Amino acid sequence: MALLCLTPEIYASNLAKITLAATAAGRTLTRFGTGDLLFARLDDSYEKALDTATETLSVRYAMDFRQAARRYAALGTQAQVAERIRAFHAAGARHIDLGGTLFVRAEQVDDVLPLLADLRG
Repeated sequence: MALLCLTPEIYASNLAKITLAATAAGRTLTRFGTGDLLFARLDDSYEKALDTATETLSVRYAMDFRQAARRYAALGTQAQVAERIRAFHAAGARHIDLGGTLFVRAEQVDDVLPLLADLRG
């Protein structure tokens, strides 16, 4: 199984490469959708979220996932997770998928959404 993890900076760089390739091919990206599948863990603190994410993902992928979780996941309180989602939005992602890799209770997502209301179109 291939696993592609991105930071907002890598995401923005990859979108720039796609734009350059499209331009070189004489194409425009007027109908090009962007998105990211983001690991997320909401908890009372960043450290608690990191510990739980590490445990869950290390079992799922049969490897120590602490460094990857620290670098790539949205972890912590609702405000911290919202801040990470905002970073991906600023990098160009317009659809952030928390489904499938979301290991928080569904009602916690409802606490994050109001913090991102200005991003919803």
